[in-house]
Amino acid sequence: MGDSRAAHVAVVGGGISGLVFARELSVRGIRATVFDTGEKAVGGRASTREAVDDLGRALSWDHACQYFTATPGSVFESMAREWHEIGLIGEWPDANVGVLDASSGMFVPFRDGATRYVGVGGLKKLTTHLADCENVTVVRPKWVGAMTPTRDGTDETSPVRWNLASSPGSRGEQLGTFDFVAVAHNGKCAARLASTAQWADGTGAVPKLTQSLQCAFGARPTFELKKQRKLILSSVWALMVAFDESLMGTNDSMQGAHVTGSDTIAWVSNVTAKRALSGGHASTPSPSSTVPECWVVHSTPTYARDNKCPQEAVPKQFAEKVQTEMLAEFERILGLPPGTAKPSTSRVQLWGAANPLTSANVPAVFDASGKVGACGDWCQGPPSIEAAAISAVALADAVEALFRKDKARVPDAASILDATQVRWSPCGGAAALGAFPGTEVPAMAEPKEKPKETSAPGGGRGRGGGKGRGKAGGRGRGGRSGGGGGGGRGK
Repeated sequence: MGDSRAAHVAVVGGGISGLVFARELSVRGIRATVFDTGEKAVGGRASTREAVDDLGRALSWDHACQYFTATPGSVFESMAREWHEIGLIGEWPDANVGVLDASSGMFVPFRDGATRYVGVGGLKKLTTHLADCENVTVVRPKWVGAMTPTRDGTDETSPVRWNLASSPGSRGEQLGTFDFVAVAHNGKCAARLASTAQWADGTGAVPKLTQSLQCAFGARPTFELKKQRKLILSSVWALMVAFDESLMGTNDSMQGAHVTGSDTIAWVSNVTAKRALSGGHASTPSPSSTVPECWVVHSTPTYARDNKCPQEAVPKQFAEKVQTEMLAEFERILGLPPGTAKPSTSRVQLWGAANPLTSANVPAVFDASGKVGACGDWCQGPPSIEAAAISAVALADAVEALFRKDKARVPDAASILDATQVRWSPCGGAAALGAFPGTEVPAMAEPKEKPKETSAPGGGRGRGGGKGRGKAGGRGRGGRSGGGGGGGRGK
């Protein structure tokens, strides 16, 4: 049933799913406020890491999402074409991206005819564009840690509204009252937020949402995933390096590659070459001694699982260990002599909640009576930018039908989505970095069983030592890496 008051929707998480959802509401005349923890920009997985080296040179890496594809004829393909037409994304030719066999060093470019999209200068332009629209306000960096239900009157049939705060209790900053709350991220933070949604007597106000956001972490074999009745998320280490001398001579045509046959590395990419866009198409730049060549290297989910630590405060000793091991494997798979790849800048970031390994098998989570919902690539899966965007559109259809049924594009969307039930299952066929519809990307290798815990560098049982944020490993509070883009935050 519609609400006569102009609805105001809170969106918690400014990744692709949250931004597309807010923009979809905007074009339908519904106001949205996006809360995101990003200190410099929105984007979640579709974010860009920027830095300045000791010589004052600008460095930039696509340290999460590397590229994305679109299913021909889909709603998302229409979105991608629009973004391409206005110069936000370009095409990455098959000749420059493919599969690299770690054992032989052989690079085989793709020949599947799929269109692969990359951000022009990174994906920051795209996410900024999505956030910049009428009826949408972005608040960042802002943590949402509590949601409390309220009603306009004492009658239990009165519509539910939501008071958001930065944390539970009286000390939390009050962030406003909203008619609907959409959670567009996942991980422990999202689950904790939903658990704060309680009535005065302590009973849960949104059990459907709370149950849907339960999660656990770490790559595991398929037979273990089949037993799970919750969201399972993998982790990924991102190694970001810059070289004063170009490594292009190792394989002149390779700008990015899914790596097979390595227990440590799943992806390598020459970001500088990938971003050298001309006419919307990627091309190989001329080597330059004055511009550092930036590369990003992603670990396998199994390596990240076995080398886990607190991602907000990576201990320096732990960061150095990961950098050393990943750089050594990077040299090996590129055929470089050990110790010859000497980056002028090197840093790592742990994406603790990188990619969903299980999906809920619903377009989005929606509770009409509770006025809450959730969207992301974990809903329908397998994880990808496309799945994140399509989930956002499904939730926007339902919210529009809830508040403006007489003008809704899909008048029955709210009742249909409200009736769906979450059914968890493994995300089959996804690569280590997520899924890429319409491509021949190699599926993620079956994870080995997790070894017994041992003490991690820095002390403790795999948690690292010390407190505080620490600069060695980067902060990286948000989101996930890879093909997807469901959330702006995550742990």
